[in-house]
Amino acid sequence: MTSYGSENQFVKALILPEPHEYEALAASVSAAEKIQPVRRRTSISGEPSAQVNAGSLTSFVQGVTGLQKADVMNSTLLAQLAANKAHDRFKDPMNWYRFYTDVLERVGWNLPGFAFDTYTSGGSTIELDTAVLGILTAIATAGEIGLIAATMKSLKSLSDGSKPLNIWDANASSGNNGNFQIFPVANVNDTPVMLMCGMQFNAKTSHDQFLWFTWFSTNINVQRAANKFELNNNVYSRVRQQIIDKLGDRASTFVADLDI
Repeated sequence: MTSYGSENQFVKALILPEPHEYEALAASVSAAEKIQPVRRRTSISGEPSAQVNAGSLTSFVQGVTGLQKADVMNSTLLAQLAANKAHDRFKDPMNWYRFYTDVLERVGWNLPGFAFDTYTSGGSTIELDTAVLGILTAIATAGEIGLIAATMKSLKSLSDGSKPLNIWDANASSGNNGNFQIFPVANVNDTPVMLMCGMQFNAKTSHDQFLWFTWFSTNINVQRAANKFELNNNVYSRVRQQIIDKLGDRASTFVADLDI
């Protein structure tokens, strides 16, 4: 972990995408909100909730406070946007993930390890939503798994052009490639604990709603990693406001609540 004060210098030095670099997404998000405004629910303290956060799906279980939700949202968005600027999310996913996890660690997340290996379904087909649940089952509770399943179901049910789906489609996949994270977050002894499943895939074909498409195993290569991360509140409190200021109004473009 970095020494006191160095976290601030690290955040200050991070380069994030400028508005012109996500102008198309901002326009689609703005148009979607005019048709169907998204009600803010994630900030409600203690209530289960979910959100699309760039290329991540985040589920907050019962008992996660409003401040903890904001800390998770802002830190993971910062890490994604900084990694997007440093590496191509889809063409260079492994270096993207190295940068992404380094940012998380430098702002206060305790990362015991995040090593990728090849995912195989054991059959002739692969469904990524089913794979996510199977991967997280090893480290998550039944309640957390149920909440993740509800979050993915909520995203699937959205109509084309909705704000959450626009954000997800723009950040989780590009053509035949994908790079996304799905995680439940719990409050354990006043500490945010995030069980992250990170995945990246390369496929022979491109499909809408890739998360729920049934792929032939020979047509897609999937790399996955999963682990438990804990946020050091003492470290994060020193950079909380700086991260908020650094993100500016980007959260309004890259984050949207989901009904669960």
